Amino acid sequence: MKTIGIIGPGKHFSKKIYPVLRKSNFFKISGILRKRNLDFKNVKKFNERQFFLNKFDFVYIASPNKSHEKYIIKSLNSGFNVICEKPFVTSKKNINKIINLSIKKDKLIFEAFMYFYHPVFKYIETLIKKKRYGKIIYLISNFRYPSLDKNNNRYKKNEGNGFLLDAASYLISFDNYFFKKKKFFFNSQKIKDKVDLRGNFFINSSGINRYYFWGEGQNYSNNLEIFFKNGSVYIDKFFSKKKDEKITAKIILKNKTSYKFFKKSNHFEIMFSQITKNYKNKNFLEKCRKQIKNQIDFLSRSF
Repeated sequence: MKTIGIIGPGKHFSKKIYPVLRKSNFFKISGILRKRNLDFKNVKKFNERQFFLNKFDFVYIASPNKSHEKYIIKSLNSGFNVICEKPFVTSKKNINKIINLSIKKDKLIFEAFMYFYHPVFKYIETLIKKKRYGKIIYLISNFRYPSLDKNNNRYKKNEGNGFLLDAASYLISFDNYFFKKKKFFFNSQKIKDKVDLRGNFFINSSGINRYYFWGEGQNYSNNLEIFFKNGSVYIDKFFSKKKDEKITAKIILKNKTSYKFFKKSNHFEIMFSQITKNYKNKNFLEKCRKQIKNQIDFLSRSF
């Protein structure tokens, strides 16, 4: 069992991540660096100086976005493998420095997009790579939701937040995983001098059009629809899922509709399991670095 330290846990961590780590067979929470008044029973709390004197195998960074870069660098210099909530960083200025440091220290840097580890993503990956229903013609994906409480941290620009870095990050990570980009069009609306609220991307390469819509102040949509030469596949709840939620793919081929049902899966648990199995694998380390580099390169074009 590997030791893990937690940096900056908030409500999301408390609700989604902590229950998985607390019950896991692969991680033991050995310390928390926190400034918020959240109670984690039987876990040592440290100030910043004390925290980085520990010998954790991993850290999980859940602090405000703007602080990610600082804690990633300090963690690598302390010899920790790094798991960080998205966005990994909010500027591309020091991304090469971070990647080179992870190589020098031979440590994992990992951006926590848990949906990659759900069976429904693996199903889509197989369809795309094996061209099971022919070549992709175009796809449409959404990650949109209603306006949130005005005190929600996504509205806090001073913490490096915003809906581009929240909802749009998922859509960008999906496109980066499967496609090379040539033509890219971006539009967003924002509060004056504050954060991006909502927007869309249109991307084209290899004759495949992709349409992505994201942000707040809209009807809830969390889906993916791919139109292949020989049919289409639609999945609701593609990026964000409850641990006990049943996910279904709707498949339309030659005007006939069928469904594929997926077992209930906790993608957070699967993600952590895969990390502990592969964090010393050179190919896995390089893949994670490349994904992070591609993600921040793409996001920086939209800032």
